[in-house]
Amino acid sequence: MATRHVAVVITLERDGPIARLTLNRPERRNAMGMAHWRALADMVGTIGDDVAVVLLQSAVPGTFSAGADLSEIASLAEDVEARAPFRLALRAAVDAIAALPMPVVAAIDGGCHGAGVALALAVDLRVAGPGASFALPPARLGIGYPAEDLGLLQRLIGPGQAARLLYTATPIDAAEAHRIGLVDVIGDGAAVAATIADNDPAALGTLKAMLRDPADPAHGRAFEDSFGSARFRAGTQRYR
Repeated sequence: MATRHVAVVITLERDGPIARLTLNRPERRNAMGMAHWRALADMVGTIGDDVAVVLLQSAVPGTFSAGADLSEIASLAEDVEARAPFRLALRAAVDAIAALPMPVVAAIDGGCHGAGVALALAVDLRVAGPGASFALPPARLGIGYPAEDLGLLQRLIGPGQAARLLYTATPIDAAEAHRIGLVDVIGDGAAVAATIADNDPAALGTLKAMLRDPADPAHGRAFEDSFGSARFRAGTQRYR
């Protein structure tokens, strides 16, 4: 049976091997204030190591996330002391998702803008519905963007395409996002997560660690040890 924990507008449901992390703030198109970023970081920290895959999704039709809540961060124009706490709260949420040891899939349907793109960059697989759109509007707003996330963006799609999105602040659709590599799959994110969840959680964690840092010498021993897994033993029984 699925379990649920609710913090502000974010829910975490455990359904078998899948943890579903859902944004649900329809009145603000899933825009996140400082309390929401902190709650998201805290909630991600409760995800158990036995989860095979995490699905980051929205409960709001036509919206993934509008990013940071402008009605809150507008106060940063005058409130200098609040600027660093806001930046650190956003960083904590994005870094918590990126640090998860199991695969993370983002199901992006509708608008994914501003800091919503930072959330998407933190996952392993970005799956967009055909109606998804992506935009990075900080230049239009007269602000910057977290350098850590710009580094991820540049590595993912290249410096030219990153510059295009940032300097023009123009939205792109799912097809274009897929073409430049911002999106990995156009389809159903929940179906992709279910397919991943059919596999062995320990093997998925090992593979993610290897993809994250292929040069780590510990991976040789991890590869050798994986042949002792229960799933490998059961799956190859008929060959012995």
